[in-house]
Amino acid sequence: MKLLADKHIYFLEELLPREVELFYYDSEHGIPDLKGMDAWLLRTVTKVTPQTLVSVPKSLKYVGSASAGFDHVDIEYLSALNIGFEHSPGCNANAVAEYVVTGIISWLEHQQLNLSEIKVGIIGMGHTGGALAKLLEKIGIQYITYDPPKSLRDPAFKSCRIEALVECDILSLHVPYTRDIAHATHHLIPDILSLSSKNKLLINASRGGVIKESYLLSNNVLKRLVKNKFNYIIDVWEGEPHPNSRVVDHAFLASPHIAGYSKQAKFEATRVVLAKILSHFNLSCKQVSVEIIENKTTEPFSLSPNTDYKEVVNVKFNTLSLSKLHGLHDYDYEIRNLSKHQNDMSRDDYGSSFQELRNKLSLRNEFRVTPLPNKVPKKYSPLFLSSSNPE
Repeated sequence: MKLLADKHIYFLEELLPREVELFYYDSEHGIPDLKGMDAWLLRTVTKVTPQTLVSVPKSLKYVGSASAGFDHVDIEYLSALNIGFEHSPGCNANAVAEYVVTGIISWLEHQQLNLSEIKVGIIGMGHTGGALAKLLEKIGIQYITYDPPKSLRDPAFKSCRIEALVECDILSLHVPYTRDIAHATHHLIPDILSLSSKNKLLINASRGGVIKESYLLSNNVLKRLVKNKFNYIIDVWEGEPHPNSRVVDHAFLASPHIAGYSKQAKFEATRVVLAKILSHFNLSCKQVSVEIIENKTTEPFSLSPNTDYKEVVNVKFNTLSLSKLHGLHDYDYEIRNLSKHQNDMSRDDYGSSFQELRNKLSLRNEFRVTPLPNKVPKKYSPLFLSSSNPE
């Protein structure tokens, strides 16, 4: 079996059986030459449509995406070509949930609020929304859940009314990107739900386009942003890979679509989709130990030149807060630094630099597999692996 894979997909070589011949390609160069390949493994940066994938060799039987989402792939088009498709639903759910919790705690510290003083509205209760709910329960943060489509599918689940979200201090989005269907999520904020005066923080780690970014820059919202009466944390972008520099500037925290970038999530993304594809060829993944995952060397992360270390403090020299331990401060600094230079770059260079930033960031280990650091406040200990909290 011949497999062509994006060179930025992790853990492939550790998982592949010897019967598979592996070839890599660079997604920055567009759609690769698929001639002679039995399967193709890609990432969300590669769009598969009738317009992008014009020539398809007869040898190609399966396309897989090492990702939780699949809105970058036209599955009906592949089906019409008798090509199967697989992906990895839920692979990064815990990683994204930890990103959101880290952002919430950073915001609470900045606002000098306690965990018990807020209520979170989780919009979308799929894999990631469910993972977030579990983490919020662990550290004692109240939440409500909104997901009308899930209520229709699952009689055991009851969605709150949309009016209840108006009363939440924090709204966190965990929905797929859809349009032209019932319960479409395109511009969910503000077309379906406008922010209320009681909403203090909006988080989007789901899909770009779920928030209409021009709404965040409208006069009413900007006034609240300037007065620090409202903030937002954003990881995904409406014009990705060209994040709006004004949206970056006004964010409480911004990042380059890396909420799900942990070693454990990347391993699951690769393992799940690879296992599905290999099964069609009567093959199986090799077994991989936990130690190999946690100790996997990834591309080293280095801050941009002329970094202001008062702004981005290394965890070794400061009392630990989750955002520094997680890496959110570093991610935030890097995307702001890129945004500052947008006007000095062509549109293509800006987009390429955004993708390069995503690719060069080193992967983190998740809190759940990390021994509790001594300086982390005990109220956050349920998020970590410890002798009293095994996971």
